[in-house]
Amino acid sequence: MTLAGAALVALIVLMSAVLVFGGLIVGGRTVRRAREGRRTQLAKPARRLLLAIAAGDDDPEQIEELVRLPDEVWLAVEPSAVALLGKVRGEAHTALVDVFERRGAAWRARSQLKRRDPVARATAAEVLGNLGRKDALLPLCDLLGDPDPDVRVVAARSLGRIGDAGATQPLLAALPSRRTIPSHVVATALTRLGTAATNALLAALDDPRSPVRACAAEVLGLIGAAGATVRVESALRADPVVEVRVAAARTLGRLGTRTALAPLLDALQPQHPGVLRAEAAKALGELGAVSAAAPLTGLLADPDYEVAHNAARSLLRLGSPGRAALVAAEHRAHVRPRHSAEPDAEPDPDILLGAAHAREALAAADIDATRKHLVP
Repeated sequence: MTLAGAALVALIVLMSAVLVFGGLIVGGRTVRRAREGRRTQLAKPARRLLLAIAAGDDDPEQIEELVRLPDEVWLAVEPSAVALLGKVRGEAHTALVDVFERRGAAWRARSQLKRRDPVARATAAEVLGNLGRKDALLPLCDLLGDPDPDVRVVAARSLGRIGDAGATQPLLAALPSRRTIPSHVVATALTRLGTAATNALLAALDDPRSPVRACAAEVLGLIGAAGATVRVESALRADPVVEVRVAAARTLGRLGTRTALAPLLDALQPQHPGVLRAEAAKALGELGAVSAAAPLTGLLADPDYEVAHNAARSLLRLGSPGRAALVAAEHRAHVRPRHSAEPDAEPDPDILLGAAHAREALAAADIDATRKHLVP
């Protein structure tokens, strides 16, 4: 065979392969679309029942109808049912949980937790969390170390929905591991556990791992654990990691106890990192202690923008004394020194800087007041 003939044969083979692969792709898409269309048709009547229950119509006959659906129809509508189960609350949620339980969804979900497919594992974890199955606590804690990051996140959220305080330590332990879970996901899950997690969170403030200490300090404020104030104050004063101290300052502002005033004022001192000073300034506003007005006023000219900005906003939160301090700071920019050698000299730069932050805060307060007046 000549070289030209061999090339022609190779070209024909290549074109044939392209046509075959193209046909397979088109055929696969056609089959998939047909399957999805059939599922949509199967699920349509059941989806109407689901939406009726979600809207508050807890007619027992509708619930029974969902329970009696053929397996083929239920499998078609189950993804919509799972999504809806995570969104509805109250009686609608209770009704849907009843449907899932009676159809054996919890048992099936437990059997899916070790599937090879990560989507199947994540879906199963989501179902168990939405059903509030406390008996799924241990297998869901195991999934916090799953190789797939999405499965880990779903497992953490599901543990939060179940609300068992036994998940506190496994959730915290997942933070600094090789297979980490975003800290905000863990914090949200821990917050949903409520005050039952307080003791474990207090113990976590002594954990050698700083991400665990920071998360514990943050969550103690989110759940309103007022009894944790002393330990959080200690973390603010002494923890060697600034992220932990920042979380402690934020929590003290949320808890709002008067004993937090002294450590927060100390955290304003210039020898501390700017991020900590800024958070302490913000927390003092949430604390609402009028005695903090003078220290906060002194920060209006701070060279760190966030520190000065937060100090000005916190003064607003102190009510009349704080607003008066802002007005006075703004006014000082227009006052000329009486005995200045240069009568037309500009005020001190610190005075101008403090006045600018005061003016910004007062303007923002006026905008908020106007908006509240205009919006019914």
